[in-house]
Amino acid sequence: MGLISGNYDAKTGGGFQPAGASLHNVMSAHGPDSDAFETARRVELKPQKVGDGSMAFMFESSFMVGVSEWGLKSSQKLQKNYNKDSWSHLRPYFQVQSDSK
Repeated sequence: MGLISGNYDAKTGGGFQPAGASLHNVMSAHGPDSDAFETARRVELKPQKVGDGSMAFMFESSFMVGVSEWGLKSSQKLQKNYNKDSWSHLRPYFQVQSDSK
């Protein structure tokens, strides 16, 4: 996912700014951060316009995508706590029922 201009409503917790991008390999965690999720679950369910003034793009691949040494280290652009910053505050809202035999 990349953001050319504006805002991206699924990453409100920070770190996703214009000219920024995120890369998620196949079968890896991705999606709205915990702040965006909590906001969305509390908002009144009615039609609303989103993305006004924003331009974003997404690409998908069934192949594993590699990142160069420069991208991981030398560029110093890696958001090192990405998983923690994005999802560590997600709260569970579903309970698994145990089998009672």
